[in-house]
Amino acid sequence: MATLEQHPDTTAEVDYDSRRPRWLLVALGVICAVALLGAGAALTVVTGIGTDRPPAVDSVDAGFARDMATHHDQAVQMAQVVRDNSTDPAVRLLAFDIETGQLAQIGQMRGWLDSWGQTGQSDLPQMSWMGHTVAPGQLMPGMATQAELAKLRGLRGRAMDVYFLQLMIRHHEGGLPMAEYGADHATESYVRTMAGAIVTAQQNEVVTMEQLLRERGARPLS
Repeated sequence: MATLEQHPDTTAEVDYDSRRPRWLLVALGVICAVALLGAGAALTVVTGIGTDRPPAVDSVDAGFARDMATHHDQAVQMAQVVRDNSTDPAVRLLAFDIETGQLAQIGQMRGWLDSWGQTGQSDLPQMSWMGHTVAPGQLMPGMATQAELAKLRGLRGRAMDVYFLQLMIRHHEGGLPMAEYGADHATESYVRTMAGAIVTAQQNEVVTMEQLLRERGARPLS
């Protein structure tokens, strides 16, 4: 994840962005999202992923790709709220890193599923591939409710930054067991590699977010 020391002009960029029309910021964000998703899917093709016997729909590989892409998608949504509305350079930089990193991974995971002849949806319960079935209507661990997402979108200033950090810490911690299980049990080496990379990245980001919360006089959600 990028650090503030690597971006000495972050404050200036925030000031410049604040003078741009809101519609332009949103449009740039959409273009970035589409490009990252496409790049992730293209990487799947370029690297030659695909075998004569692709992972089955009930495999760890397919379940991980489906559920982690869904989990990532909510993190991207929360990060985009902060990218468009926060005035805190450190929090905006973190949100940008999360958004871009997870969008690229979503693209790769969806590319895998497509190359395996599968889709992002399944009749199988979420997390059944790791022995932890999520009941219909329930959320995967760490995910925010619709009410929590609505609250985040309605906040501004320090309150929004703090709530974003609190929700994202919980989100990362909830997704870590899925990534750890995928890293240990997936059949395809490239799936294990990504799962391991997610574990490392999200553990590091949790440490960073906890520090950002302390600096702002707040603590993670209980």
